[in-house]
Amino acid sequence: MPTAQVRDNLTLAYTDSGDPEAPVLVLVTGLGGLKEGWFRQVGPLSEQYRVITFDNRGMGGSSLIDEPLTIWDMAEDTVKLFDALEIERAHLFGVSMGGKICQELALTWPERVNRVVLGCTSAGEEHRVEGRKPSPLRQMQGLDADEFLEKIVPLLFGRRHIERNLNAMKAFARSRGRRPPNPRALDRQWEAYSSFDSWERLPGLLNPTLCITGDEDALCDWRNSERLVEQIPNSELYLVEGTGHSFHLEAPEEVNRVVAEFLG
Repeated sequence: MPTAQVRDNLTLAYTDSGDPEAPVLVLVTGLGGLKEGWFRQVGPLSEQYRVITFDNRGMGGSSLIDEPLTIWDMAEDTVKLFDALEIERAHLFGVSMGGKICQELALTWPERVNRVVLGCTSAGEEHRVEGRKPSPLRQMQGLDADEFLEKIVPLLFGRRHIERNLNAMKAFARSRGRRPPNPRALDRQWEAYSSFDSWERLPGLLNPTLCITGDEDALCDWRNSERLVEQIPNSELYLVEGTGHSFHLEAPEEVNRVVAEFLG
């Protein structure tokens, strides 16, 4: 697994797929997530793009800096990964906390960004529209497979998807039990997630933006995406019907098509 040295004390594990000369698409994962969570996007989208996935600091194969953390720090990590991989500009697609990282990156480093896809995310905790706060995700490292299936899976996936794919959901719960996230890294990411607030700055996000989300998301109500569209000038909303917080895994063909059409 390749890694990139992005700070003196930080390396990020990443994958690099597709034609090196194609437009770059960077996929940014959410709280406690792993780059492998994009497995339904990498293959199809790498037919048109050079697709980069990576583990945020402290997760998977990336190292941990156990110090106070903000979304700005994680956005800067991503820009430093651009530098390490000699990427001048890229499209961004982030889900949940990854969507917050993409907002910050586009607001602070707009010259490094082409188009932005914000999945199942919000402008910050002070501006959330209903839905359950993701605080239970902080305890997921202490759960066995049955507890993970009962407490965490319904937050991450839509009800219909769980019912239709129960064996796959059980396998997912077992796999996360075997690869629990580092508790300190999870605490640091939660610290960054919960302190983020982009609301007043969003009118300055001028990159073309697609806000896409599942209409049955238990963690981040779809109306959060609607609110983002109200604040971001050149933006549009797309609802993936019958899906939850992991809409990109529940309806990958639809999501990949919509994202590719938006990116052009």
